[in-house]
Amino acid sequence: LLSGLVKDQVNPSFEALFEAGVDEMSWDDTENYRLGGSFKWPTLCECIEYRRKVRDVVRKVIQETPLELPITMDSPWWAIFMGFEHERIHLETSSVLIRQLPIHLVQRPLNWKYASSKSGLQPFTNPLIKVSGSRVTFGKPRNFPSYGWDNEYGQMITDVPEFEASKYLITNGEYWKFVQDGGYDKEDYWTREGWKWRKYCQAQHPTFWVCSKGCKSGCGASLANYSHCQLNKVSQNNVKTGCTDEPRHSSPQGHCNGVEKIIEEELPEYRYRAMFDLLPVPWDWPVEVNYHEAKAFCTWNGNGYRLLTEAEHHQIRSDSQKPVKGDVTSDPIFCDDVMMKYNLNLAYGSPTPVAMYSPNQAGFHDVFGNVWVWTEDHFNGLPGFDTCYLYDDFSSPCFDGRHTMILGGSWIATGDEASRFA
Repeated sequence: LLSGLVKDQVNPSFEALFEAGVDEMSWDDTENYRLGGSFKWPTLCECIEYRRKVRDVVRKVIQETPLELPITMDSPWWAIFMGFEHERIHLETSSVLIRQLPIHLVQRPLNWKYASSKSGLQPFTNPLIKVSGSRVTFGKPRNFPSYGWDNEYGQMITDVPEFEASKYLITNGEYWKFVQDGGYDKEDYWTREGWKWRKYCQAQHPTFWVCSKGCKSGCGASLANYSHCQLNKVSQNNVKTGCTDEPRHSSPQGHCNGVEKIIEEELPEYRYRAMFDLLPVPWDWPVEVNYHEAKAFCTWNGNGYRLLTEAEHHQIRSDSQKPVKGDVTSDPIFCDDVMMKYNLNLAYGSPTPVAMYSPNQAGFHDVFGNVWVWTEDHFNGLPGFDTCYLYDDFSSPCFDGRHTMILGGSWIATGDEASRFA
């Protein structure tokens, strides 16, 4: 509507509802919590019918709107690309929700490929690499020839003192030691806000680890009382699938692409919830946790451990990037070899071992892709930030000192989400 490409709304009441979204502005800001479970969403059939109508409108706009190049922020087509990229965000956020659904409600698509993993808790060394102090510049130029969200634009120039950072992303195996040491039960490791979150969610381990203790679900509405931490029950169902006992490490598919057959008498302490299957915990994959958990892990490590800053993350990946020039080849996502260098763009349907891809010249692995990296910085605009008239509240509501930045992209980040500027 704002771009002038369409003249009328499809369903004003639905659009007023959906534009507010369901994203949590804080960890206890859920519709089930605020409204006591009384909120009534439209039915599935109504939503599907609405989606079909919207799709027809968008297809008509694409087919009938003259394409004038180049497409800039002032072009009506910028709104079309905004829609494309918003769907890419939904792909990634939906993956988090799918991995919390009851496993019998999901089905792995044909040719979906998980990465391989070494079984067992193998000895693993994750040394710190010293990084010299330097001046760092980051931010997306407004004339860069690709789509961008408002928070990417502007420019920051800052001096970064010398620091050390781990060679690899923190693995499930490293984080397991924190869990085994009772890290989730010791308030001293947590920030004040983090401990409130821990108690509210009754968390005992990362969300995508599955145990047999019936841990509280992070879901709302009809799934508020569901727990996927029911290995005893899951095992009985999984035996019927006829899958093999062990992951096929020699197979290009990596793990057994199906739910692992679990023998009840030999139930493990944890399993790993991938998109569509339960797998043996891939101890050499990076751990997937929220900011509060990451901070607690750092405190538990002691010796001044902390998360990287935004500027430091740009510093450790600086020799992995070409200088920003007038073409898109300085952004890895536009390069033909991107999936040979990084686990981005669904190269795999899961994270990958932290040592699988080659390090950059500074010695760091996975500076792009695999999983997003938490930083110490609050989410905020760069110097020169401005909102886009098509979506003026995309970023600014989160400039509140309560939202923390993630950088680097992930295995399921595509398009602009996998950009160096994201």
